[in-house]
Amino acid sequence: MQNAEKPPTYSEYPTELPDGFPIAGTNVQPLVNVTELQAHLRLLGAIHKLKQTVQAQEEGIAAKNKDQAWVVFVNRAVHRFYVWTSATWSRGSPGLNEAIIPPLDVVMVWHSYLLNPRAYYEDSQRMDTKYCANLQTIQSMPLTLVSSLIDVQTLEAFLPSTERQSFWETTTSLPFAPPLVTNFSDVITLDCPLCLQKNHQVKWISDDEKGFAQPGFEYTCETCHDVFNKSNIGVRRFAGEVTQRRAGEKVYLSETLLEPRTGKVDTKAADAFTTRVLKHLDDKFKISGPVAPNRIRLEASILAAMVKYDRNILSIYLHKSVRPDYAPSQKPTQLPRIQRLVTAYSNAGLASLDLVGAVLRQGTFVDKMVQLGWTQPGRFDQAIHLAPLVRSIARYHAFLDLMSCHPTSFLVPTLDIDLAWHSHQLKGEGYRNDTMNYLARTPNHEDSVESSTLSTGYDITARIWKERLGSPIAYAAARLTRVKTRNRAVVTLHPRSKTF
Repeated sequence: MQNAEKPPTYSEYPTELPDGFPIAGTNVQPLVNVTELQAHLRLLGAIHKLKQTVQAQEEGIAAKNKDQAWVVFVNRAVHRFYVWTSATWSRGSPGLNEAIIPPLDVVMVWHSYLLNPRAYYEDSQRMDTKYCANLQTIQSMPLTLVSSLIDVQTLEAFLPSTERQSFWETTTSLPFAPPLVTNFSDVITLDCPLCLQKNHQVKWISDDEKGFAQPGFEYTCETCHDVFNKSNIGVRRFAGEVTQRRAGEKVYLSETLLEPRTGKVDTKAADAFTTRVLKHLDDKFKISGPVAPNRIRLEASILAAMVKYDRNILSIYLHKSVRPDYAPSQKPTQLPRIQRLVTAYSNAGLASLDLVGAVLRQGTFVDKMVQLGWTQPGRFDQAIHLAPLVRSIARYHAFLDLMSCHPTSFLVPTLDIDLAWHSHQLKGEGYRNDTMNYLARTPNHEDSVESSTLSTGYDITARIWKERLGSPIAYAAARLTRVKTRNRAVVTLHPRSKTF
């Protein structure tokens, strides 16, 4: 551990990328470059600075609980993201020019969403909606453009141009500046999942911890007076999509459209899986035949009521379609794909994952980049200081080469490799095409894995890395993805290898 306390040395490593790296026996031009990593690090630094600013507020929830203040802020950022991506964008605005780039809090959510590449891609393809179409428009984050909107010294977002602010405010009817302070009087408008009427007085935070941005969210509908929560909203969304399918609309349920192993779109398999997984539900409630368009809302509400707006009851019905003897009282093992499907409809948003949780989990990586000093202004401004980023990119390509040789292994990257991997994922379509080309699949990026699974995965990664490359993957660096050495983060990279 004492050796790990020494600062990393990069003086013997090149400060420029080579023309190519070997992946699966092919010499591949760099899939990410130093400029993109520099831009990404500036964005991460800006997100960290934004968190500090939110927690430094002396009003609202921050005055009582700074950690909760950040969670509440992230909830509101996710709401702003959904408003933006669900809006009608004027025909003259997309592609991705400066005017369309949203405020920093929304960029933060977009960033975390893209780091779940399979979920993002499926969400963008499975329906014909404004939301899906807009996700397709922003499927690749222009890192250098985004970073140019951040002050290189202060890491604060520049004031927006008139055109950029106008596009945002016209499109969303929300102020461009994010809500740094949340008071107990601040509210959000929600549709009741039971009666579908609007509720205009839903508080973000409340003294009883049942506000929309709090874990125990519950609300008594202002019209029907029934109590609902986020899971109820998700189950109603599931019922709505199933009914839209019955009405002949293009709808593929979450976790059905992509082939599980490769991540490729397979509509025939999706239709077959959906028919199979809904069989018990259809048989139990005698659901058959098409639905007239003017009955979609009614039929969806009936279906949601049949499963009592309850994700656990929904899970039972879907499992029984595949395992007729499935009995919850016996605590059977849940089928992973069905459980992922149910989880996708367990939150209040349009995404198939909990974007609030995704942003908060990504915060751990942001903190470690800050601890390393890699987000510090000026850290990589000079060419002689670029060796760590060049090495990060080189090691990422070696990691992809390992993936090509061990397609069924769960491989765990070190922190420096993860930075390059994240930067590649932000390319969206580029990441998908690159990985399909060289790996024959699009690897997802798991950020919510149990520590024991991570530990086992790292041990496997270290072993096969040493076997293939002849040098250690660097134990201290890998452990940095989950722990901190004393009070100081360090990264030890292996010596220069002839492989690179």
